[in-house]
Amino acid sequence: MDNSPESFPLDKKKEGTPESDDDENNPDKSEKHRQTIGRFRIMLFAAGIIILLLLIIVIVVGVMKKMEKIKPCSSGQTVDLSEPDNPSIFHDLTSKEVEGMMKFLYEQKELNLTRPPDIEVRSSYIFTAELHLPDKAEVTSFLDSRSGQKPPRQAKVIIFRGDLDKPKIMEIIITPLPNPTQYTIWKDNIPFQYRPITGPDYGGALMKISQETEVKARTLLQENFGGSLFFCGTNCLTYKYVTVMSSAVSGRDRRLYWFWVSQFVEFYILHPVDFAVLVDMDDPNYSIEKVWFNEQIFDSLDSLVKEYNEGKLEKKYVPFPDLSETLFSRLYRRGTEFPQTSQGPPISMQPDGRRYVVKGRHVKYMSWEFDFRMSSTHGPQLYDIRYLNKRIVYELALQEIGVFYSGYEPTQMFANYFDSSVLIGPQDKGLVPGVDCPSHATFIPASHVLESSDKLVTYKNAFCVFEFNTGMPLRTHHSSSPFQGAFYEGLSNTVLILRSILSVVNYSYLLDFIFYHTGAIEVKIVSTGYILASPFTPNASNIGVQVSDYIKGNIHHHMFSYKVDIDIEGSQNRYRTLDISTKAFANRFNPDPNAKIVQGQFIVSEKKTESEAAYKFNFDAPKYHLFYNNLKNNKFGVPRSYRLLSRGMSKQLLPEGEGNEPAMAWMRYQMSVTKRKESERICSSIYSALDAKAPVVNFDDYLRDNESIVDEDLVAWVSLGVQHIPHTEDLPVTHTPGMDLSFFLLPYNYFQEDPAMGSCDSVRIEPKVYNNPSSGVKVTGFNQQKLKCKPPVNNYQKTIEADPSILFET
Repeated sequence: MDNSPESFPLDKKKEGTPESDDDENNPDKSEKHRQTIGRFRIMLFAAGIIILLLLIIVIVVGVMKKMEKIKPCSSGQTVDLSEPDNPSIFHDLTSKEVEGMMKFLYEQKELNLTRPPDIEVRSSYIFTAELHLPDKAEVTSFLDSRSGQKPPRQAKVIIFRGDLDKPKIMEIIITPLPNPTQYTIWKDNIPFQYRPITGPDYGGALMKISQETEVKARTLLQENFGGSLFFCGTNCLTYKYVTVMSSAVSGRDRRLYWFWVSQFVEFYILHPVDFAVLVDMDDPNYSIEKVWFNEQIFDSLDSLVKEYNEGKLEKKYVPFPDLSETLFSRLYRRGTEFPQTSQGPPISMQPDGRRYVVKGRHVKYMSWEFDFRMSSTHGPQLYDIRYLNKRIVYELALQEIGVFYSGYEPTQMFANYFDSSVLIGPQDKGLVPGVDCPSHATFIPASHVLESSDKLVTYKNAFCVFEFNTGMPLRTHHSSSPFQGAFYEGLSNTVLILRSILSVVNYSYLLDFIFYHTGAIEVKIVSTGYILASPFTPNASNIGVQVSDYIKGNIHHHMFSYKVDIDIEGSQNRYRTLDISTKAFANRFNPDPNAKIVQGQFIVSEKKTESEAAYKFNFDAPKYHLFYNNLKNNKFGVPRSYRLLSRGMSKQLLPEGEGNEPAMAWMRYQMSVTKRKESERICSSIYSALDAKAPVVNFDDYLRDNESIVDEDLVAWVSLGVQHIPHTEDLPVTHTPGMDLSFFLLPYNYFQEDPAMGSCDSVRIEPKVYNNPSSGVKVTGFNQQKLKCKPPVNNYQKTIEADPSILFET
């Protein structure tokens, strides 16, 4: 039987009437019925769609109203970044202090200071200034007593005295801030030729050599490299990068710099051309001493151009790059896109707001407390780090970043860089929420006194502070069998991180200070950024690797130095190692009377002098490195110690005393321990790029006097490093995996047990009846995991569009 709708007309008449003829016998009427039913079905379908849409709208509106009722997540603990009127001991110089300092300095007639922007090489001017701490004994006496008068605030000022008949560099200490009344000499008679390259230097030399090169060698540049230095349109070349030739490698007591030419595109470091000039920076006319072109050396631009015009030189044409988004050196998205869905990546959030407090440059987090600042010369520094209100570290500070290159061309052959020579602190860059740090992080500025301004220069978003779940449990244990008791207990590894990123021309360094609930501190540094490329040549293939059509990446060594002023139960500490070895013992359980069993053992080795404590890693002699107070033992009679564990050790392969190596004597050792002195505050200086023949700060001297380190205030100087042989995956930018280095400060018999046992973030699951899972389970801790609020929106895009100075120098 046909049960289709067409079998049941809507207006069926009685049988026997004229109108009762079968529809099949009345085609017109049958067609009308079909049309009517079709229209009805369409109307029903349309009505269904409308009802469905209305239902969806009702649901969406309901959900939106429900979401509106969910409050935004609380901001949590307080953050106060306002500049204090009465700064703490460790706070960076404030604008009020800099204003008072400048007023005082310009009133000192004997200093003969010139104000920016009128400074010149042969004038007397302020290169930089920053906080200078009083003696440690004064500081700790005030901090520990919490009474008495706070030590006066001081600033160290570096002045270039180019105005004198015999120019020199002075370092002076002025006090008290904000209204100083006196200054004293900290260092005097530093050779003027040791000064880093400065604004007046660089600007004058750059203009002089660019003009001379353009006039004499414009045709050569165009025919070989597709561009010129002036009137170049979009095909511009530039002298942007420099390499220092110190007197230790040049054999001359002159400030010599190689300026090399690159094609000026994004990013020019990956577009070097085989053309460079050696400039005498001590010559007021910035004379060109040598020229390098296509793997040959010439005594002058004139001699190069003469030979070139005579057709005696081979041309090696390097086309100017096409400025498209697909250019290998540009950071535009390209390649196979992923993911294939529109889903966004996971994000970090803090549903109940921040659990740390920031006031000025002081941070409190759980059981931790510390101060921090950004040194203009040396970078990020932490002070008075306390756990459970006991000082663990007085000072934890970056000292130097060094990169030593190898190369066939002089531009990389002599490329031994000390980043403090360009001032590490002002290389801090504006951190981007959601990429460099979680969106919920607290972003903090840093300020510097620079030669370009007589006012404080502020860099926004120089630091970020945030709490972070690492995704790895801090501890976890599931009982392996019922015989051990049925239970589970675990604690997520949530840490506090203080981060900064330094971008020194081509490389970017992420510097983290990480605080764990166990009382441990991790110091971590990660390298990323552009490799320093050189023009490709098949010569010296064991020095560099070809990574693109016209360039190679040269082997280089990244090196980092940190100062760790450890105070364990006071400042009178000792340093010992637990030396791990093996020993053959008699095997009394073997019938052979001569049978032996070899086992591991450790021997305590107390280090008594600085030379004994200069540590070079040896795989055959593993060690634990412990710092402790000999009068403070735990209940078992074992010293309450902190262990220093390095996971970034690297050996400097250069012979001691060779070339620029003396300027980085700290890298001879993976760790050195010295008696703390106020005269030994740093292990490197801004003069290191040029002073290798007679270092202004000679770390070798710190060890040469070989003082006792028993029951003394001790400083550990920790060296980290990584050798980098570039490869094609380094283009366009070196990635971070495998480029991370770190060291830890770990409690070792310091606490009675793991202090993280007190964390309310832990989770325990156990049977309601001991060791009887069938009785059901009791869960403690998971109730804190519920999301009860809306996370804040990342508004950085709107913020940066409104104020580009957050990220870029404007």
